[in-house]
Parts: sequence; C-alpha cells; structure tokens
Amino acid sequence: MRLYKAILALCVLALLPLQARADVGLLLNAKPNVHPELVKAEITGEGHSAVYLSNICPETPIKLRLCRPDEQGSVLQNYSDYKEDQPYEWNVVPLSVYLYGVNSIDERPLFGYPELRSLLQQQYQRTYLRDICTTPRCIADPNANWRDSVAAAFVREVYIFEVHTTREQDEAFIREFNARPNVNHYRSVSRNCADFAKMVVDTYFPHSAHRDVINDFGMTGPKAIARSFTHYAEHHPELQLRIVRIEQVPGTYKRSSDCREGTEQTVRSTKWLIPIAVLEAQAIPFLAGSYLLTGHFSPDHDLRNHPSEDVAKLYEQLATAKQNGDTDQEKQLKREIKADSEREVGTDEQWEQYHSRFEEVLRSAIDDKVIADRHKMETMFRTLQAHGRPYLDENGQPWLEITSDGEVRRVGLSVDNVFGDGSDRRLAMQVLLARTNALLTAHSNHRELMPEFESDWGLLQRAEEEVQAHGSNPVIAARTARQ
Repeated sequence: MRLYKAILALCVLALLPLQARADVGLLLNAKPNVHPELVKAEITGEGHSAVYLSNICPETPIKLRLCRPDEQGSVLQNYSDYKEDQPYEWNVVPLSVYLYGVNSIDERPLFGYPELRSLLQQQYQRTYLRDICTTPRCIADPNANWRDSVAAAFVREVYIFEVHTTREQDEAFIREFNARPNVNHYRSVSRNCADFAKMVVDTYFPHSAHRDVINDFGMTGPKAIARSFTHYAEHHPELQLRIVRIEQVPGTYKRSSDCREGTEQTVRSTKWLIPIAVLEAQAIPFLAGSYLLTGHFSPDHDLRNHPSEDVAKLYEQLATAKQNGDTDQEKQLKREIKADSEREVGTDEQWEQYHSRFEEVLRSAIDDKVIADRHKMETMFRTLQAHGRPYLDENGQPWLEITSDGEVRRVGLSVDNVFGDGSDRRLAMQVLLARTNALLTAHSNHRELMPEFESDWGLLQRAEEEVQAHGSNPVIAARTARQ
C-alpha cells in the first residue's frame, strides 16, 4: 500500500512538477462545447487565454503573494464580467482549483459532469469569494465568469507554455500588480482575455507575445499569442520552454474544440466557408494562404518537441553545442531529445500494448460480473450522472451515492478517495474502466502523456486488486441516503 502511494505521488509530480522551478506559463484553453449557461464561449469561439504563475499564489482572489513551499501556483486571468461586488479586471485562483475545483492536484476528480462542477463552484464561492461575491447577482447567476475559474478541465483541454523565471521577477510582478488599479475595461476586440495574458507575459519578457492582426481580423487571439510566445522561447533556450497538456476530464461533458485563429476558423468550418464562397469566392485563397503561410500552429506538435523539463535542459545544452561547433555533441543531444520525448509522449507500440491489456482487463471484469458488458462500460458516466447523487465531504472531496434496492452505495470520485473508507470497490472499478476507456480512445492529439496515463493505469490495476480482495460482494455503505 505504501509503495503504491509513493509511486502514485511520483506520477502526480510527473504530471505537474511545477514547484521544482519558478515559471510563468501562457495558457491556451480550448473552446468548451457546453450550454452557454454553464460556460460562456470567449472571443467568437477562439478559446481563452490566461497565465500560470508557479511561484505566485492568491492572498485573496484580487491580491498576489509568493507561494509557500507546499503550494502549486495559480492562474491569473480576466473575463468580461465576473459579476462580483466590484468590476474587477482580474482574479487569481489556485492552480488545482482552476483545473479541477479541489485543493490539491492529488484530489483531482476522475469523472467530470455538470452537477459535480456546480458543487465545486459553490464551494469555491464560499471559501474564496465570500468577501467579494456577496450579492445574489454574483452568487446565483450561472453566467458569472468567476465560475469559469473552477474545474476548467471538466469542460476544456488546457495547454500551458511555460518558461523559467526568477524570484526577483516574481517579486517585481507582485509589487506592480498589487499596486495597479484592478478595474475591468474588458472589450472583446481590443482588451480581451488574450490582450490581458499578452500584457502579463510581456511584463516578464517584453515583446515576447504578439497578436496576429491579419489572421485574427484585427483582434488579439489566444492562439496567436501562444504561437508567438512559443517562438520567442525557442529562440531563448535558456528559458527552458516546457509545454504541458491538461486533458479534459473524462465524463459527460462534450469534448472541447481546438482553439483556432480567425482565418483558420473560416477555412476549416463549413459554417463560415460556405457563406464566404457564395458571397466572395476569391477571398478563400487569400484566407487559406494567410493561415497556411503565417498562422499555422499546432500546440500538439510543439508539445512533442518540448514535453518535459529534462528535454528543455537538453535543448539548452544543444544550443551551447551549436555555438561551439561541436557536431558530435549535437548529434548525441538530438538522440537524447528524441528518446526523452518518446518517453513522455509514448510510442504507437506502447499505446497499442495498453489497448490490448485493457481489453484483457475488461473481459475479466465482465467474466467476474463486475460490469455487465462493453455497452454498460461505455455508458457508465451517463448512468452514474442519471442515477447518482454527488456530494462533497467535510474535506471538500467529491463522492457519489447510488441507491439500489433500498441500499446505498457510494464511491469516491477523486484520485485520493476512490479507494477510501466506504468507497464501493466495484463502483470504483466501473468508474476506472470507463475512465481508462475514454483515455485510450482519445485521438493521439488529445490524450494524456505517458507518465499521466501510467498513473491512471496504476489506479485501474489497484481497482482489480481491491475487487479480488473484497470477494464477490460489493462493499455497501451501511447508512441511509443523504438528505
């Protein structure tokens, strides 16, 4: 048990080893495909921009301070209307809350759906916003943008483009931002979320991010500043660029859409392309040419080139070798970069092996009557949403209760409590089968990196062991349903 927890902790740290270095990171958030009452679409479907600060944490949602050693940084962003008591330009939120709605990465939920996210949002409002979100307009409005600061990974994929900073830079940034007026002047064309994120990273590294006037039709778009910031970091290997992809949490939310620039959206979406072809056919070659020649940018491709801190250090050494004209060292470092990148991303052969192993685990689970069949596994998240009742325990961790034949069963929904006291092992196995299936069937451009997936695979193996150890009968929570 202790060995398993130690291995899991290492895998979690591999997922986000953010306290090992001070970083500023530009977030490129995919466009969520959910009802507008839950998450508002930003900047005509182009996604959203924010900034990750690994060594800066919230004193309050509107005041910054240096992080303590046990904290994992924060996300700083602005929106059109937080609907808080004052019209604030920006809020800052702990990273784990922003991504998963919980206090620590190792408490991250395994299954994301609207009812659970709503509970996490309510908990955030009571815990963090109690002094600045006191009116019914703020507390109850489903369109209040403070809600988008909670469990963002439930509804969207998130890329973080990180570069190294110093404590002195962080301290200077805190002084400047705490001193400046925090008053919102949001305008979708000229002062949107991407303009704000660009301003923040330019505070650290002047002229490191740029808008793309042509491809975004005069606006500042999230993808454009991510592309320019990446190019800047690649030309400064001493900054040790590292790209992190946070996958959308498997569940009942529809998969988010890739972030696109304006010309990319028009040439790749029939909703825009057909009207343009009818009204102004000669514009299509210009739009396509502009996108292909100046606007094309694949975050997944760049992630595969910069997937870890170790690879970032190798690139810095490679730059030195090139300057010294050491061709042998260059070749050796390129081989090491390729090998390390493959370890992070995983090879096609590795993913195929996991597919095969998963089929064996699923067949065994069906034979042991842990789950009825493949269809039940594929629809498990919908079933749990329809028949279960989520709640948060006294520690703020998510649980799900299901009543069947007058008996109540419950299962922990986080990495930390899925095997906790009172968590039904068969339900845990069912949840982890559904989760692992979703992770394995994701497109290669949208799946976890190998260290993350290996952590998830370890949970599934643990679930098998737990079911075997508890015999054929499920563990039933000996209590009545919560009122």
